[in-house]
Amino acid sequence: MASIGTQENESLNWYAIYVQAKHEKVVASMLRNKGLGTCLPLTKTVRKWSDRRKEVEEPIFPGYVFCEFNPELRTPVLRTAGVVQILGAGKQALPLENNELDALKTLERTKAPVESWPYVNKGDWVRVEKGPLAGLSGVVAECKSGLRVVVSIGLLQRSVAVEVNQSQIRPTKAPMSYAGCLS
Repeated sequence: MASIGTQENESLNWYAIYVQAKHEKVVASMLRNKGLGTCLPLTKTVRKWSDRRKEVEEPIFPGYVFCEFNPELRTPVLRTAGVVQILGAGKQALPLENNELDALKTLERTKAPVESWPYVNKGDWVRVEKGPLAGLSGVVAECKSGLRVVVSIGLLQRSVAVEVNQSQIRPTKAPMSYAGCLS
């Protein structure tokens, strides 16, 4: 009988596993001991206590460990101490996209300094917080080549798209005048 980590490669995918708070490193270690591939990108941060400061490594995505396994044989993963659930839709585990996995592995390998950032998609409402366009609100129109925000003037029935740096925006709710138009 093959171990859960050495099954045929066609059936293996990478999944996000939600774990108990502050258990990411322990869960990753236990999964590796079961013969599974894991990915746990860490970043160094300085923690302050009343008597000292210390540089510690913390998960980039707190509460999550990424693991490679066959979803048909997920019971050993779920029975690992500290594992809460495998992310998915209902009872179906959903695998990570290849480009997402590549990004996670790069972050894990390089241990580059990171900061949390709001997740925005095409169609999300954002507010420009910095720069010459500060105060404008609009809808994200494009995310690939550059972030384009569409600013609309309802009274004129006109819109314009402006390119902004993602560091200048924050997600927001649709203005009240648009709330009824979005459903």
